Amino acid sequence: MNIQTSIAVNFILFQIGWFACVLMAARDNSFIGVVIGLMIVVVHLILNKFRINNLVLMILVTLLGFSWDSVLTHFNVLVFNTGIMLPDLAPSWILVMWILFSTTLNISFRWLYGRYTLAMLLGAIFGPIAYQAGSALGAVEIPDDLMANGLMALGWSLLMPLFIKLAELTEGIEAERSPS
Repeated sequence: MNIQTSIAVNFILFQIGWFACVLMAARDNSFIGVVIGLMIVVVHLILNKFRINNLVLMILVTLLGFSWDSVLTHFNVLVFNTGIMLPDLAPSWILVMWILFSTTLNISFRWLYGRYTLAMLLGAIFGPIAYQAGSALGAVEIPDDLMANGLMALGWSLLMPLFIKLAELTEGIEAERSPS
């Protein structure tokens, strides 16, 4: 698969997973979104020849992102009504969305490698937009838009460049394991 096709497939699969998770959560069927999202992750791993660096990146990004969303959940910045695993934690479908997002970092977002300021700016803008879209679709409640958008912009402005750096570093794992 050429690079343009790979980017397009990666982007489309992420969007399908995002909408499946959000729309199913909004309809109180978050389990369906979780299953669809996980199926997309499996497809990603198959298409990308399941490399250890993909798995490491998925784990790191998911732990960081899910922790961030769980902090926002704990303080009622984000209020979820479906897919709740434990009180004060973000729901299961958000966990899957973080796994899905991690699959975009070394493909769709590869062009951001080394562009940390741009990653910071894009995170600050598009992070809150994604949550507002989820709210508009009925998957999450945001009691105080101004405070939530400010906190999400701050969080994403820090997380996005970190995620890009992690993608760069984990890509090196496979290079180090490959024989010269």
